[in-house]
Formats: sequence, C-alpha cells, structure tokens
Amino acid sequence: MSARKIAAVLSLSGALTMSLHTEPAGATAASVEGAWAGDQLQLRIDGQGGHIETGCAHGHINGPIYLAADGKFTASGTFQVHRGGPQRADEAAEPAPAARFSGEVKDGLMRLEILPAGAAAPEVFRLRSGARIKLIRCL
Repeated sequence: MSARKIAAVLSLSGALTMSLHTEPAGATAASVEGAWAGDQLQLRIDGQGGHIETGCAHGHINGPIYLAADGKFTASGTFQVHRGGPQRADEAAEPAPAARFSGEVKDGLMRLEILPAGAAAPEVFRLRSGARIKLIRCL
C-alpha cells in the first residue's frame, strides 16, 4: 500500500473516531434545538450549544446537546450565579465556574439539572419547548 493510500485511510479512520466520540450512536441534536422556558429559566439551544438565563444567573453549554435513545443527555459548560445590587466599578468580575448539565426530554418537556462545581446538589428545572417567560431580575 502506498504512503498516499495509508495517509488517506488514517485520515478517514481519525475522522470516524472523532465523530464516534462527539455524537453517541442513535443520538439526535435536532429535537432539542430552539427555545425552552419554565421555572424562571430560559434556555436557547442551537448546534453550537446553549445559553441559559435566569433572574439571578446565566450559563453556557459547550457544544451541541445530543439526546440518547431514551431522551437523556449530559453536557458541560459554565454557570454563574449573580448577587443582587450594584457591582462596584473597581470590583473584578469572577470567572464563571464549571458546571454539569443533565436531563431528559420527552413530549416537548425537558427536565434540566444544573450542577455547578462545588455545589452539593443540582438545581432542577422543568422546561417546555417553545415557551416564553418574563424573568424577574435580582434586586
């Protein structure tokens, strides 16, 4: 086998291995993309990941969310809780802590668990696909 053919086979093999690690077999991202809301939390998901807004926190999900055949998912990202009141001009912003996101999607409903690094237990939210809410901001 020529060096050129070996390189092509290795390149194809590497691409297949990469796709196996990034998207579980039978998983789909299309069913979760879009707007989700409920329990004073808004979530917007696209092919790049997700953005979370609550009245007193925000977060980001890194990368697409893939559902397993049973509708469950896990993802990683960041989640930062804010405090009420003004932030001093000379106060440095703290980096958002890492977080684990997990849950389940079934019949247009999502159960979302957010577990920020260092938290004892996850926060659980129930969201509906296509729903909109008005957030009440921290005071």
